[in-house]
Amino acid sequence: MANEAVTTKAAGGRATADEPKKAPKAAEPMIDLLDETQQRAAAAYVAYIEAERQLERAYKDQEAQAEKAYGDALEQTRRENQDSLSQARKAYEHAAVQAKKALDEGLAKAQLAFDETAAQLRKGHDDTVAAARKEHDEAVALALKSREEAEKQARQIHGEAMAHTWTVFTKARR
Repeated sequence: MANEAVTTKAAGGRATADEPKKAPKAAEPMIDLLDETQQRAAAAYVAYIEAERQLERAYKDQEAQAEKAYGDALEQTRRENQDSLSQARKAYEHAAVQAKKALDEGLAKAQLAFDETAAQLRKGHDDTVAAARKEHDEAVALALKSREEAEKQARQIHGEAMAHTWTVFTKARR
């Protein structure tokens, strides 16, 4: 407020300085010199105040520019961060899909290998059981044949022994 009063006073002083001067009287040269010095001081003060205002405006402009640059940098960083997150999410999803695909393929291959191995084992088992049954049947047939032959021989020997016994018994009784 004091600056405004001085500014107004200085502006009023300038208006009088711009008006045509009257011829100074003998007592006036000292007053004119004082008025001129005051006017120059007031003008210098007004220029100083204006320079301060310009400096303040420049400072505020610079501060606003710095704030804008900071905000822009934050926004740019946020966008880049979002882009990085998006790329990371896509990479993760792609890797997860690839891993799932590999797992499914691996499980399918393992299932196929298991089925083939199980089929081979079943075939091997069936072949082994069939071979064992054949060997069993052959062994049983051979055993039955041997038994029949042994029984036939035993019957023959028994028959011969009985015939011999009866021959000896009948001779002894006579």
